[in-house]
Amino acid sequence: MPTSNHVPVRNRILSMLARGEYRRLRSRLELVALHTNAVLYAPGDVVRHIYFPNDAVVSLLFGVEERRGVEVAMEGNEGAVGLAVYLGGIRSSNLSIVRDAGTAMRLDVNVLTTCTNRRGGLQDLLHKSMHALVMQIAQSGVCNRFHSIEARLARWLLMTQDRVGSNEFRATQESIARMLGVRRSSVTTAASGFHKQNVIDYRRGRIEILDQCSLRAAACACYEIIKRQYDSFLK
Repeated sequence: MPTSNHVPVRNRILSMLARGEYRRLRSRLELVALHTNAVLYAPGDVVRHIYFPNDAVVSLLFGVEERRGVEVAMEGNEGAVGLAVYLGGIRSSNLSIVRDAGTAMRLDVNVLTTCTNRRGGLQDLLHKSMHALVMQIAQSGVCNRFHSIEARLARWLLMTQDRVGSNEFRATQESIARMLGVRRSSVTTAASGFHKQNVIDYRRGRIEILDQCSLRAAACACYEIIKRQYDSFLK
């Protein structure tokens, strides 16, 4: 739902634009509220808008047999949602659903095409963002295949923290299990271990990271690989 535009832009791609380029784009950007579990795109939907999250987190999921879907990537303030259309696609091939509520800047795809046909920083940043997203999807696939549930959970929590911008965020063990494509009991065991070590706290559908250093030590190298890829162009 649209909201006031008088809010500082926290999306890192937009904040990297030169002042003049952002000024030209600003009047075409619409600040919208993204609510938890809202579907931005379902498989087969025509992509009409690009979303640049400020503090919301969007999960990109693909269906697996009878399950609702497994998260292959997450997009927050470091990226944009719907960029497949930027590469020539018309319809979404995956489910894009809001996992953590917040706001985003929404841009009509026709405006995006016009803007990126001009030489400027936006085109370069979107190319790099797409490369980082593809790398995130590939790295997550490797992670899900070869690493322990404890390491995968630590990576997932750290990536969420980076995108939400807070040590505390909404998540349940059941929802995490769906995102990671594992049984809830596996997440419960891993989360309980972190809780006993005072690394995280969880209550009433929320998780708080208490010891980021220990959580980073528990995570696999995939977290740092993905983070470095985004940080390499979002400085």
